[in-house]
Amino acid sequence: MSVSHRFGVRRVCVIALSLLLTGTGPSWGAPKEVRYILDFMPDGFHAPYYVALDKGFFTDEGLNVKISRGYGSGDTVLKLAAGQYDVGLAAIGALITARANENAAVKGIMLYLTRDMLTMWVRDEGKITTPKDLEGKTISTTPGNGHFVMFPAFAKGAGFDAGKVKWVTVDGAAMGPMLINKQIDAAPFFASHGPRIQAQATERGIRLKPFPYADYGLKIYSTSLIARDETIQKDPDTLARFVRASLKGMRWAADNVDEAARIVMKHNPEVTFEATKGAWEVSKKFIFVEASSCRSNRAPPCSSSPTARCSPRATLARRPPTSSSTATGSWRWAPAWPRRRTPPASTRPASWSCPG
Repeated sequence: MSVSHRFGVRRVCVIALSLLLTGTGPSWGAPKEVRYILDFMPDGFHAPYYVALDKGFFTDEGLNVKISRGYGSGDTVLKLAAGQYDVGLAAIGALITARANENAAVKGIMLYLTRDMLTMWVRDEGKITTPKDLEGKTISTTPGNGHFVMFPAFAKGAGFDAGKVKWVTVDGAAMGPMLINKQIDAAPFFASHGPRIQAQATERGIRLKPFPYADYGLKIYSTSLIARDETIQKDPDTLARFVRASLKGMRWAADNVDEAARIVMKHNPEVTFEATKGAWEVSKKFIFVEASSCRSNRAPPCSSSPTARCSPRATLARRPPTSSSTATGSWRWAPAWPRRRTPPASTRPASWSCPG
């Protein structure tokens, strides 16, 4: 059954700032340049944004968008805060920590993942069978990696001592090969990266085993579109247009999985079709949620609140950030358009609203 048919029982829920959702009609002047940085290397997880670029959804909104690869959420947040980019994609945990410890003037503007995909990957060779076996082991990370930020909460839920793990900071592109070549014991990747890194491991006759953080009690909101405080205050219209085009890309990619994967390949020749398609198929499960999940108009208490319970490393700051300082609006469950103003059918996902 196609995604478009399943939308009869599924709703698209996102979190966004209400003022960003009241954009004007398509009467633009010269295209607005937007520099957009991803959280990591491009793959199927990023399909909606490449679809929006390739299908002209950004152009329709008067935007000339340039997409750049990321090197980990923490790096993305800091580069955005420094003004090197206009919009970014990053894990909320990394944003909270950067806001608390680096005073990064960046906020979330739209939730991309309604459930977290943080996952620790190990070689399935009998040496690490439970998360507790990670004690005494070496794990790779990138600077400000969301997995690293949330690791203490994962360890607490899984019942082991996070302080007994050794971390090594490496380039994101090196983590997979280092795990496969047995230079490290574990590596953090999103669940959507599974098809790619497992394919690489299979070539060496190795099987990988995932430990999803969510399976051990870490049920939080995750990767979001982010922007600088200054942009949110001075140019909300551009952000509104970027969000609208992105949502159109989400719907189109959900309805056209194979072609969406090919579009990602078109812009990133280094990726493979099967891995890209697999990554997008996994990602969809974390982006589109069942209508029953939208019963409450407000986010669950732990989902976005920057507390020690949700983002332990943020407590290292003297003044941990508040919810209002890390996310725009009140982080409500909401369709990506105002409730009182129904968007044109051509610009909204089918069954787009969430019950209030």
